[in-house]
Amino acid sequence: METSVILSNIQNDKEIQKGLAKLNGFTNEDFLQHAKEYIKAIKEGRMFCVIDSVSSSGMSRNIHFHSAEKGSGRKIQFWFRQYWALFTALGYAKGNNHNNFRISGCGMDMIFHTNYTNIHRFERLGIITKKECEVLAQMTPATF
Repeated sequence: METSVILSNIQNDKEIQKGLAKLNGFTNEDFLQHAKEYIKAIKEGRMFCVIDSVSSSGMSRNIHFHSAEKGSGRKIQFWFRQYWALFTALGYAKGNNHNNFRISGCGMDMIFHTNYTNIHRFERLGIITKKECEVLAQMTPATF
């Protein structure tokens, strides 16, 4: 799908626009770039999730997603990209610190569910195809 159509879809998504309003200077183009980076990391198996805490009832958890990125130069062999801004734009609730967010639910793999939901959202926006969506939605990030 053409970039202009995707950006129009992002612009017309009220929840994303509400999330972007919370991020000073984060644009529709930034959202698209971060979504593409997220998708690429999922495709390449470089995405992982850290569960910071689980509520005493087990009904919610504070988590954050990162991808391992190849560094440049000899001193930095790799670094971790975090996706807090992307998740904020997608409407996830802020967690108990500045780089995580809260997800609610139990009785299923909530990391799988979070990725599944994100990938389907990207497909509806036109960022990926339905065929890509079917594959990527099943690729659960590693959890730590």
